[in-house]
Amino acid sequence: MRSIEFANKTIGFAGALEYNGQNVFFKTTDGGVTWTDISSAIVGVDRGICGICCVNANVVYAVGVYSTPAYVMKSTNGGANWTKIDMSAYASGLVDVQFIDAITGYVTGQSNVSAEGAVILKTTDGGASWTKVFKSNVDGEYVWKIQNLNGTNWYASVERSGPSSAMNVFLKSVNGGTTWTSQNVATSSYFQGIGFLSTQLGWTGNNDLYRTSNGGSTWSVDIPYSASNGFNRFQRVNSTTAYFSSNKIYKWSSTATALHEQEEKAEEKNWLSVFPNPVKETVSYRLNFPNKTMYVARLFNSKSEMIWEETKQREKGSYDLSVPVKVSPGLYYFYIMYNEGLECKKVVVE
Repeated sequence: MRSIEFANKTIGFAGALEYNGQNVFFKTTDGGVTWTDISSAIVGVDRGICGICCVNANVVYAVGVYSTPAYVMKSTNGGANWTKIDMSAYASGLVDVQFIDAITGYVTGQSNVSAEGAVILKTTDGGASWTKVFKSNVDGEYVWKIQNLNGTNWYASVERSGPSSAMNVFLKSVNGGTTWTSQNVATSSYFQGIGFLSTQLGWTGNNDLYRTSNGGSTWSVDIPYSASNGFNRFQRVNSTTAYFSSNKIYKWSSTATALHEQEEKAEEKNWLSVFPNPVKETVSYRLNFPNKTMYVARLFNSKSEMIWEETKQREKGSYDLSVPVKVSPGLYYFYIMYNEGLECKKVVVE
């Protein structure tokens, strides 16, 4: 499952990446007690849904997918029918969506121009046209999650790839998403999740979670690194309560001093190995997938320049592969994003 959004207490939608060649998209009208499969309604989509936004019970937007292609799905009759908006002119893949009314909204992901990197797109006409309001200009990056705190203050996470020594950043808008600024967080593993409880108190991270109490000027570790972490979706309930989903569910309340665990379901993922390492000219690697998945594999040099990329779907199993480009001596980073997570390995070429 990839996303879940409710229009009110009874009507909601849930989506996932494709499973066994089929879309996974459901609707409930009884608060989640029962669900109806509406995947056949999203005609022309074969990779699934990454993000959903319910403007109201009738107007619903959904986007996909991180691994390409990029599209927006729109319904104006409560999910009975959907219109597909091809976004290939703006993005190669989309992850999240947030609309403030039926016609004005934002989607996030990766630009169709690789050098533009992470991108935020805005529409003011219900998806008929789009404008790039943010570009990171770093190849391989995504804008992963976006949050509308109060209409004026917006936040977004940037998922970078390449060297693990690079600085992670988050994005901030103080004018309703019209313009965005990038601010440093920390040198750490890649980030995906972000959420602010107020304009001062917020969190961002993935395998390790960082916390700010001054609007993002400075950050400190709130929950330390774990390979079983995967902070991704933040849900603000009110000014004193919020939840963060990882491989565990964490809850924040005003009486707590930190996020605390509600339920554990941890699974360490090491599905990528590079061998031998150091290597000679050719980078060989093994993918060990416990289930069918889409993936995006990339090789970066020490300057974070992408020199090879592959997007593919593979069945469950183990695959011994090699990068089809020769590389000169130096330090490289092999990066793979799949439906269940992301891994990055340092590679030395002698």
